[in-house]
Amino acid sequence: MSGTVAPSRVDAKNGHCRNRQSKRPTRQPISPVMQKVQGLLPKSKPAVQLHILTDVPISTCEKMLCGQRPENVELLTALLRSDMGRDVLFALMGDARPAWFTRYRKQLDVNAAKRQLKSLIETLEQEASDEA
Repeated sequence: MSGTVAPSRVDAKNGHCRNRQSKRPTRQPISPVMQKVQGLLPKSKPAVQLHILTDVPISTCEKMLCGQRPENVELLTALLRSDMGRDVLFALMGDARPAWFTRYRKQLDVNAAKRQLKSLIETLEQEASDEA
C-alpha cells in the first residue's frame, strides 16, 4: 500500500494559523497630528472626547487615535475649527515653512507680546492706584 501520509492535525492547525496571522493588516504609525491631538485630549476616554468635539463616530475616532486608520478631511476640518485648531495647524504644517505661515507665526508672537504688555500696564496702574 503506497500513498502519502497527511500531516498530523497539530501541524495542519499551526500552518493554518500562521497563514491567517500573516494576512492581518499591520498598523500604521500614529501620525504627528493624531499624536498632538492625543496630547491635547483628556487621558480618560479620549475617543469619546474626540467624538464629542468632531461628531465623527466613536469607532472611527478610536481607530484614528490608535493609528489603524488615517485621519480624514471631516475630522481635520472639525479639529481646525475647534479650540485646539492652532495646535492642530502647527502639527499639520510640521517642518514646512511657507511665507504665509512664517508671517502668521510672527503675528501670533506680536499678539502675545501685546497681551502681555497690556496685562503689565494694567497691573502697574492698579498698584499705582492702590498706593495713592
